[in-house]
Amino acid sequence: MSKPFLGMNFCCTGLVSAHRQQLGSQITAMGGTLHSDLMSLVDYLVVGGRRTEKYKYSVRYRHDIAFVSPEAVADLHARWVAGADNDLDIRRHLLPVFSGFTVCVARVDRPLPEHHTRLFGERFRQPPAGAMPPVVPQDPFLATDLIGAMQELGADVSATLTSDCAVLVGTAAEGKRYRMALEWHVPVVHPMWVYDSCLRGAALHLDDYELTPGAPNLYSSTLFAWKSLYLTRLRPERVLVAVVEKRERPVLKKTSDVWTSIMSSTHVPVAKQVQGSSSWAEALALGSGADPESGAGLEPAVDSSARAASETHTGTGSDADPGPQLFRGLTFLPVGLSVPEQNLLRRVVESHRGAVATASDDVTISHILLRVRDGPQAHLMLLMLPRATVRRVSAKQIAVVTDWFVERSVYYNALRQDAWCRPMPGLVPLLRRFKVCVSGFTGVELLHIEKLVGLLNLEFCDVFSSKRDLLVVNINVFRKTLTAASPALFDYAPTELLDCPVYTNGDDSRSVSAMSTRNKINAAKKWNIPVVSAAYLWEMVQILGDQPNLKLPEISDRAWCIFAPNKSGKFSSLIDFASGTGHKQGGDVLACDEEPLDVRVQLPSPRKSKDKHRYGRLVGGGESLTDKILRSKEGDALEDRDGDGEADISINDENLTQVGYGSAGSNMGENDLWKKVEDLHERLPKRRRTRG
Repeated sequence: MSKPFLGMNFCCTGLVSAHRQQLGSQITAMGGTLHSDLMSLVDYLVVGGRRTEKYKYSVRYRHDIAFVSPEAVADLHARWVAGADNDLDIRRHLLPVFSGFTVCVARVDRPLPEHHTRLFGERFRQPPAGAMPPVVPQDPFLATDLIGAMQELGADVSATLTSDCAVLVGTAAEGKRYRMALEWHVPVVHPMWVYDSCLRGAALHLDDYELTPGAPNLYSSTLFAWKSLYLTRLRPERVLVAVVEKRERPVLKKTSDVWTSIMSSTHVPVAKQVQGSSSWAEALALGSGADPESGAGLEPAVDSSARAASETHTGTGSDADPGPQLFRGLTFLPVGLSVPEQNLLRRVVESHRGAVATASDDVTISHILLRVRDGPQAHLMLLMLPRATVRRVSAKQIAVVTDWFVERSVYYNALRQDAWCRPMPGLVPLLRRFKVCVSGFTGVELLHIEKLVGLLNLEFCDVFSSKRDLLVVNINVFRKTLTAASPALFDYAPTELLDCPVYTNGDDSRSVSAMSTRNKINAAKKWNIPVVSAAYLWEMVQILGDQPNLKLPEISDRAWCIFAPNKSGKFSSLIDFASGTGHKQGGDVLACDEEPLDVRVQLPSPRKSKDKHRYGRLVGGGESLTDKILRSKEGDALEDRDGDGEADISINDENLTQVGYGSAGSNMGENDLWKKVEDLHERLPKRRRTRG
C-alpha cells in the first residue's frame, strides 16, 4: 500500500502537545515528516487556531504553504488504515477559507466612486484570469454576495449578532450591532476582508481590516506575496519562463560587486531615487521587523552614515543648520509599510533631500526602515531580504531602524539614533489589560510613550483617577529632588530612554507640568497606585522579549520605583499586585474588573455600633466626661490637620451592605446631645471626689 504523504513536510500550530504528538505519529505513518518549527521546506501547516504567529506569518509571506485542519489529517489516516486507496490526496482536503468562523453581516454601504476606484485600483486585486480563485464575491459591497461566498467557503453566517460571533462585517461604525460588538470585543472588519481572503485562499488577519471610521483606507498592507501566489496558480511553463527572464534581464547585476568595490574606493555613494513604475515592487517590502541581535551594533553604522551625509551636503563640515538637507546621502528601504505609509515616508524623506528605494537589492541603501509594532518578527523578516542585503546588515553597513527614527530626527532637526529608534523584539501584547496614566511628558516622547503603552496592550488613560493601575511620570520634572533622594532612578541604561524634555513655563517649581505631576503623585499615594518612571515600560519590553506574558518587572525596584503601596511588598509584579489587592481604598476595583464567581446579594440587617460609650464613674480616679469630650475633639481636629494636602477620598455610604444604629443621620443627633451635656456639665458645681 502506497503512503499518501510520502515526501511531504508538515508543521502544526495552535494544538496542544498531546494532539500534536498524535498527529505526528499519523503523519509519519503515512510517509510525511512533522517539523516543530516553521521551516522553509514545510509544505502544509496543520491549523488548530488562526490566532498564532505561525499562521499569521504563513498567510502573509508563505504563498507556497497550504493549510489543512487536524480533522482532515485524522480522517485521511483512518481511511488509509482501513485500506482505502482513492481520494487520499491531501490537496483535495485543504482547510476552507472561513472554516470555523461565525460571521455576522451588518450594514454594508457602497463607498464613494473615487474610493471604490482606488480600492480596486490596487494591483493585487486585479489578478490574471487564470489566477482568479473559483469562489469570490462578485460585488464585495453587496450583502448577498458576501454571505453566499462565505457560506460556500465554510463560514456560519447570520444577520444576528451574538457574543459567540467571531467577526462582524460592515462599513458603518455606528448602530446597535457595532456598539455591542465593541462591548463584546468582537472584531469589526471591512467587507474587503472577505474579498481579499478569497483571493488569498486563506483567512487574512482581522486586525489588518479593522474598520476605520473617517479617512478612507485601502487595506493594502496585509500580504506581501501576491505576485508569487498568482504565478503558482498559472501554468508551470509560465512560472519557469518568468524565473528565466528574471535571471537574464539585469546583465549588470553580475558585476555589481566589482562596480561597488570600485565606487566605494572613490567616494561615498550618493543616495538616488530608484525609478520604477511597477507596483509589484511592493512585494519586496517583506513584513516589518528587525534583527534582535543588532542592538547597540547599529550605532556605528548610523554614525558613519550621518558623517557621510554631513560630508555630502556641506563642504565645510558645518552642521549648524541641517534644515531640509537632514537626510541627504541616506537611502531608506521601507519594509512592511503599506502604500499610503510609503507615500508619506517618501514625501518626508525627499523633502529633507533623502531617498526611498523601491528595490531591496539597491546598493545605495543606508537604512532599512521597519514599523515599531512589528519588532517581534524582525529577525524573520530580514532573513527574507536578498542575501547581499542581509550580509550588509550583518556587517553593519546598513542600519536597521524603525519609523520612530524619522519622527525623532525631524522633530529634533538632527539625526537621532538612540534606543527609541531600534526595533523591539519584546513588543508583544500582554494577556491582561491594565489602565496606565502618564504625567510630565511632552513633545515626541509623549507621542511615543502613548504608542508604546498601546502596543503593549495597556489602556492609555488621559485622566488620572482612582481606577487606574499605574502612573508613569517623567522623573526629569523633579530631577534635583530625586537625584538627592533616589539617584538610582537616573542610572537606568540606556540613559537616553529617561532623558525626556520637560515643559516649563517660568519657574520650575511653578510650571504646569510640575504642579500637575505633583498632584497626581499625591493622589496616587492616597489611592495606593504604584508610581514608576518610563524605565519600567522599557524593562517590560526587555523581559517580554525573553519570556512573553510570563513575568513583569518588580514594582519596588529602585531603578524605576517612585512609590509602591504598602500592601505591594509581597507582590513581585503589576499582575500580582492587581490580583492580590482586589479592591482599592474607597471601594475602587482594579483595572481587571473581574467579577467573583459566586456573587451573593447581602440583605441589610440592623446592627449595633461596636464602640460603646463609656461614662465616667461617680467615684474613684476615672477620667471625667468633660475631659473625654475635649480629648475626642482634639483627636478629630488632629486628624483634620493630618489630612490637609492629600487627595480627597470619601467613602460612599450607598455601597454599604449593613445598616447600623451609628449611621450618619444618628451621629448628627448624637453630636447635638453631647453639646447639651457639655453645657449642662459646665453649669453644675464641681463635685468633690471620695473613695468608694
